[in-house]
Amino acid sequence: MKKLGLGIQELSELRKDNYIYVDKTEVIHKLITTGKYYFLSRPRRFGKSLLVNTIEEIFRGNKDLFKETWIYDKWNFEEKSPVIKIDFSRLSYHSSNLKDVLSEELDTIAKSNNIVFEEDKVYSDKFKQLIQELGKENPVVILIDEYDKPIIDYIETSKKEKAEENREILKGFYSVIKGSDRYIKLLFITGISKFSKVSLFSELNNLTDITINRKYATITGYTEKEIADNYGEYLESIKKDFGFDRKGIMDAIRLWYNGYSWDAETFVYNPYSVINFFEAREFKNFWFRSGTPTFLTKFIKDNMVDFTKFDTKVITDDDTLDSYDINNIDLTVLLFQAGYLTIKEKIIDPEFYSVSYNLGYPNMEVRESFYKFLIADYTSIDKTTFSSITRKLKGNLAKREIDQFFLGLKSVFADIPFNIFMEKDESYYHSIIYLTMKLVGADIIPENGSSRGRVDAVVSNPKHIYIIEFKMSSVNDALKQIEKRKYYEPYLYDGREIICIGVAFDRKERNIKDYGVVSVEELLGEKKKI
Repeated sequence: MKKLGLGIQELSELRKDNYIYVDKTEVIHKLITTGKYYFLSRPRRFGKSLLVNTIEEIFRGNKDLFKETWIYDKWNFEEKSPVIKIDFSRLSYHSSNLKDVLSEELDTIAKSNNIVFEEDKVYSDKFKQLIQELGKENPVVILIDEYDKPIIDYIETSKKEKAEENREILKGFYSVIKGSDRYIKLLFITGISKFSKVSLFSELNNLTDITINRKYATITGYTEKEIADNYGEYLESIKKDFGFDRKGIMDAIRLWYNGYSWDAETFVYNPYSVINFFEAREFKNFWFRSGTPTFLTKFIKDNMVDFTKFDTKVITDDDTLDSYDINNIDLTVLLFQAGYLTIKEKIIDPEFYSVSYNLGYPNMEVRESFYKFLIADYTSIDKTTFSSITRKLKGNLAKREIDQFFLGLKSVFADIPFNIFMEKDESYYHSIIYLTMKLVGADIIPENGSSRGRVDAVVSNPKHIYIIEFKMSSVNDALKQIEKRKYYEPYLYDGREIICIGVAFDRKERNIKDYGVVSVEELLGEKKKI
């Protein structure tokens, strides 16, 4: 079997050392032959750097690297182009001023091309000279990878001044591109976010944003066919570990790692998670663990954002998804661009010819991991401890151990530091209940699934269906709510036992005060005991 290219971002290493390479050259060919200025936003660890390097190797004329790929006999590799490539993820701007780091990077590129800068030249002028000298005879290819990293790394409120400073530096850096058009063959820029007030987007009015362009929906990530064609031997080997057939293992991989879409038609797998899965031979939250969204979860908690809406339908429009300002962060846009939400559905209004999008979590990996990080921030209970608690709670419900289930649930609130409770309002308790129930496997009833009010949950397992209503008043009020809303009706002919539970929460005690358990027959007035 060919080797798994875990973490490898250089095409030459993949091709020369017998690693699997998923051929993206057909869509790359479309990109580099039909336009000139491009921007692509994709989440971290989603193949952007390998994509940039592949484009670089094409223009450098390294034909041998492309044997047995789509582009091999469709591109004139003899016509080479000079390349300027800057990868911001590899620049050490944390310990030095971004201006100085950029200037040093340009010095290195100039030296490798026998170009000499004047001693006192500033970074933006160096960039301009580099473009114009390299592009004198053959127009230059400019590749910028992770353009926004010097901004994203400082986007937290306490560091925002640095983010703004770096944004202004980048504004000056990119401003030279527009006046150098005749020296440029291709400009391709990648990043996670599209920030407003960066000259890249305000001055380059011919820059094509291909982020949600259906023609480039598969330029990164793996389609199901690409996994079958390239990882077939691994699928055959690993299915035995789980006792699955080929369909069964693909169903499981799809549930965990598929679901990303930028056009609502084509859904791709997270390449980082897929490769890690084949390496580890077990299902884990690989992508999420590789870069925890500390800023995002802190932002949600500090601003009391209603995160529950991400479980139902988040409708947004084209303009909203386009960009945002670091001083006015739209959490929905940030979550979409960072890969925690994806496009589930494209909605076209025939009356106004407008387009909107329904966003949601892409898959189980992202959804469950996001809940775990939120609950850790909300409760100060570490993720390992909380995972152990939720495993026990699931087991309690599977065995119909209702008293033990509520003992475990009470322990969650008992372990939360007193000072955290004293600072929060009622919606805070609902948020903790909501997250805990979601991690136990509950479906929150959509009409009422809000961290701003009561929590109505349905938990099902092979033998039981639990309908649970949490209220800040009394057990009777909670049970009456279940009866009034008829939450049990969809399950009356299911065959499984339906158990209705009303839960009363005591704000003063900061915990569950009481709970009542009745069968659906008893709830409806029939005297059948459970």
